[in-house]
Amino acid sequence: MGKKKSVVLMTLLTIVMVVLCALTALPTFPIPGTIYDWEPAVLKYDLGKDFGGSYYTYYYPEGVISEAEFESNLMMLADDEKQEYQNSYFKPEGTNLYLDNDPDKNIVIGGQVDAEFEAAVAKAADMIAERVAAFGYSDFRVSVVDKYSVKVELPKDTYAPQALSFLTVMGDLSVESGGTVVEQLQSKEAKVSDYVKGFSVFTRYKVAYMKVHLTKAGKEMVSGLKAGLTASTAASNSSSATTLDFKIGTNTILSVYQDYIGDYNDVEVPLQDASNKAFVDMVQILLTTSLEQGGVDVTFRSLLTSDIRQTKAAFGEDIMTALYIALAIVIAAICVISVLKMGRFGVVNVYMTLSYLIVVGICFGYITPGVFEISLGSLIVFLAGLVLVNVLGARVYNAIKAEFELGKTVESSVKAGFNKTLGATVDVYVVLLLGSIALLFGAAGVYTMALQALICVITAAFCNLLWGRAINYVFLSASQNKYKYFRFVREDDDDE
Repeated sequence: MGKKKSVVLMTLLTIVMVVLCALTALPTFPIPGTIYDWEPAVLKYDLGKDFGGSYYTYYYPEGVISEAEFESNLMMLADDEKQEYQNSYFKPEGTNLYLDNDPDKNIVIGGQVDAEFEAAVAKAADMIAERVAAFGYSDFRVSVVDKYSVKVELPKDTYAPQALSFLTVMGDLSVESGGTVVEQLQSKEAKVSDYVKGFSVFTRYKVAYMKVHLTKAGKEMVSGLKAGLTASTAASNSSSATTLDFKIGTNTILSVYQDYIGDYNDVEVPLQDASNKAFVDMVQILLTTSLEQGGVDVTFRSLLTSDIRQTKAAFGEDIMTALYIALAIVIAAICVISVLKMGRFGVVNVYMTLSYLIVVGICFGYITPGVFEISLGSLIVFLAGLVLVNVLGARVYNAIKAEFELGKTVESSVKAGFNKTLGATVDVYVVLLLGSIALLFGAAGVYTMALQALICVITAAFCNLLWGRAINYVFLSASQNKYKYFRFVREDDDDE
């Protein structure tokens, strides 16, 4: 490549890198000619519990109360009522919970907790965890506490309190018309899944819709019911309306009016302004999990606002500012040391470092929100990739220098240096890639960190195996003194 072309490419590359760095990391700034502000990738991150704090709550099934609630209720009773109240509850050994002794509740039978009730609580916890993951959270915790209650902890964000109130809607999914289960589902053998394939969310004209995907039998069912339903415009002027209702247990989740059913019996229900699409997503997740998993034979008590508690960020409220400052210092140190130790080849390392930061930063900011919540594990895999890019870059430089000291020309030294380090570099990234994939599919509880590690490994591999070599080729072609480019010194060289 000619020097002029190399200089042009180097200039364009530098401009692109500066712009991308600004778009990835600079603070918010207004977009000229519009009413909008640019929001960089780093401000789109959802923070995990370590860095952003959390909301948490305890879910208690009907007939189960905490020890604190039991003692509080007991203190409010007259002395002659206390013994009766105490007898009405059973405290399992080793727990801090009290369970209703009423035989009609089927919780305590013959002085023992019913095994089916315990199993139902465990199944409910599994469904809650599935719903939390589907909401987009990754850094969360769902656990059964004292066998008969469930604790849920979510990263602190705008939608967490609303999500916590949605999670415990349990029961079988049913379809009713005018308050009665539709005829096709009245037999014990009938299943909603025979008529409904699933639910999805889309937006149209700034409105978020719920689409009900029906089977052929489902479309025939809706076609037969459509004429008996009330139109949404008529319902606004009436105190009662006949709708097609999708219910979970006793809770009506989705109501379908006549005009929500299209010409081909497709069902599309407008629910919220598109800005509140997260609410519609929550409704879709409730319906989907109930359709796929069936009902859970446990009813949780209603959650009050006061039941939702908060924790502060484990590392302090200003931890993100401190991390940004620390990262800026680390990057500056890498740039200075690289240039001092490796000359202009160090600039190649700098560009690889910035490329790694840009690609990973954009991926973490724009790929499915929630999946990339920034946690301590995220920080570890990110820094590991950053270190790896620079260590392997320095290894290539040392290999080029070793070849040069054997008396080879600069060009042949560069070619040999890259080729001799290629095999070891590929081996490193293959091992890391396979390890990330293994964690992704084989280890419970580290899915998010494995996915983040996969992004970091692929990006680092690209920088070391392809991008760094390409940048070096452009920069070296533009250089007039190739010795100074590498900080090489040779007293007698007939080849250069």
